[in-house]
Amino acid sequence: MIRCSEGHFYDPAKHDACPWCAKPLDLGGATGPDPAAGKTRPVQAQEAAPTPVPMAVGPAAGAAPGVTKRVAPKELGIDPVVGWLVCVEGADKGRDYRIHTERNFIGRAQHMDICVSGDDSISRERHAILSFDPKKKEFWIQPGESTGLVYLNGDAVYVPVRLKDRDLVELGQTKLMFLAFVNDSFQWQ
Repeated sequence: MIRCSEGHFYDPAKHDACPWCAKPLDLGGATGPDPAAGKTRPVQAQEAAPTPVPMAVGPAAGAAPGVTKRVAPKELGIDPVVGWLVCVEGADKGRDYRIHTERNFIGRAQHMDICVSGDDSISRERHAILSFDPKKKEFWIQPGESTGLVYLNGDAVYVPVRLKDRDLVELGQTKLMFLAFVNDSFQWQ
């Protein structure tokens, strides 16, 4: 077994680089490069290392081997916009946020699909989830994994609720107007 610079273990007979992070081999310290051979030597793990779980960080994350990615229409080459949220009240008033197909995680953290960074009362990660179902051309909002509530047109959301054009979504001190782009009159081909 070999360990990359990020600490992931993998079999060099099966992989040329770390399959989790694509980092080059670098063991450092006592388990570092073998000066006699001029290359990195294998490491014998004293305990069985847990298998790392590959994770993408946001929509712009690189495509490391073994990472699950959203599949956009191949002919477009991008993940096209299907709608927007526009901040109509709060610290980010006037700012717009693109909605892409399938699930969009909303929070303050930069790696969220929809990052509402100006409102500290919004959870960093997964305050809410806005989903677009491309088969039915429907938009849905549901609470995320935070303790903060999500409101739709003034009512608390506890289960997934279908969104309609110009609905108001409230998170923390921020109100966002929902605008659909893909609908019965337009869809990406």
